[in-house]
Amino acid sequence: MNIVEEHREKCTRCGQCLEVCSRYEDLGVLDRLYGYLDGSSNIDSESLLRCLTCGLCISACPENLGIKPLISPSRQKWINENGLSERQTMVDPESENNLFKKISEMDEIPEYIDRPGSVVYFPGCAGTYINKVMAQASVALLEKAGVDYTVLSGLEYCCGAVSAGAGDQGPICKHGQKNIDEIRKRGAKVLITACPGCFKAFKDIYPRMFGKLDFEVLQVSQYLDRLLKEGRLTPENALKFRVFYHDPCHLTRGMGVYTEARDVLEKIPGTGLANKTPEGSACCGFGGGVRVNYPSESISVASDRFRAAEKLGCDAIITNCGGCMQNLAEAGKNEKIKIFDLAEYLALACGIKIEREDRRMIELVNRAYNLCVPGYKEPDLS
Repeated sequence: MNIVEEHREKCTRCGQCLEVCSRYEDLGVLDRLYGYLDGSSNIDSESLLRCLTCGLCISACPENLGIKPLISPSRQKWINENGLSERQTMVDPESENNLFKKISEMDEIPEYIDRPGSVVYFPGCAGTYINKVMAQASVALLEKAGVDYTVLSGLEYCCGAVSAGAGDQGPICKHGQKNIDEIRKRGAKVLITACPGCFKAFKDIYPRMFGKLDFEVLQVSQYLDRLLKEGRLTPENALKFRVFYHDPCHLTRGMGVYTEARDVLEKIPGTGLANKTPEGSACCGFGGGVRVNYPSESISVASDRFRAAEKLGCDAIITNCGGCMQNLAEAGKNEKIKIFDLAEYLALACGIKIEREDRRMIELVNRAYNLCVPGYKEPDLS
């Protein structure tokens, strides 16, 4: 039974997927996707491109279906028929319109020590070129904890997961085995990834494509939690915030990692965690290509996270993903609620301050989007 037949047979048309979805409003999208996948009809691009791929629809569906499982094969079919657009190739390291290449031409990129190490930190493209505070804070914490670490950064080591999600399989096929070989060459026993997409690549996609890995793969929240439990990091500075932890979709619903970031926050003096479980978590609006295809709508979804935090009386939002960090920072330009990366927040509690330039980051990203994508319109933040 193929995916269309199975989905049609199991779906009761109850509409619970739409109740949690911020992007689609009618069940007709299912019929359009069915028709496109079985070849009986064509499809409009909006039906394909509006999805955030957040997985909320799957969680809400009594049959564990939702809309997302139909989106990925539909997008892949579209690309097979129509080829890659600038929106798909802008995260391909080999492409001339690569987003991160454009940013590196306009901004100073931190250099990290290239050396052997039992722990490899993998900041990903977002941590290397855009949300640099994530990588800088994580490296500072590894230093403070006395970890024997090395850093694998830059486009040379792109994991390819974002390209694959956009329908371009080339980068993950080309870079995957090379990345694994380099990590082994450096003597790694543990690999720490920053972005949830990189975590999924190494934890899930690479083993299926290239075989079982001989090193442990952890997301940075998991490793920081381990360092705290082992007593190698001790947060001594009280940070008197009531915080809202924003669950990144691809880390939580995508990979099942919910608790470690919360455990880290619970160990920081003065900090009160408002949402101790992921119940009611929602998307920041960044994923699935929505930030590039529908910029203003994407930022509007991110603004809802501020309303959720405000309802719980929070004065800070902590997240653990480069895309979430970018969207929340842009949506929060005029908000009183502060935004922190998890590693940055823990670093502050350990007496380490990393300078942040959110305004410059947002300006650079939008300038790069303009260079990469014809017809790109900056989000309306009014």
